[in-house]
Amino acid sequence: MIIEQVVLAHFQYIERVAAFLEGSGPEPELSSPEACTMGEWLKEHPNPEMAEPHARFHEILARAVEAKKAGQEDEARGLLDQAYPLYSQLERMLFD
Repeated sequence: MIIEQVVLAHFQYIERVAAFLEGSGPEPELSSPEACTMGEWLKEHPNPEMAEPHARFHEILARAVEAKKAGQEDEARGLLDQAYPLYSQLERMLFD
């Protein structure tokens, strides 16, 4: 698996969550940090520095979806706002 695929998959994941929060997309299927493309890549290329922000990325997006489903729009948007910098951090770490 190449790094570009890992980055693209996470970009698409966050965008699916964003679309759901905005009301323009279906509820996304959530994935665990171990079962996603980056989780698979990390199994082959262990990087302890990436594990925590990667797990947090998935946790925050799952919480955002749950907040949206509970009608907590502001909470959901705030969580999404936290996920984008984590995505950028992970992307930088992969390409460094």
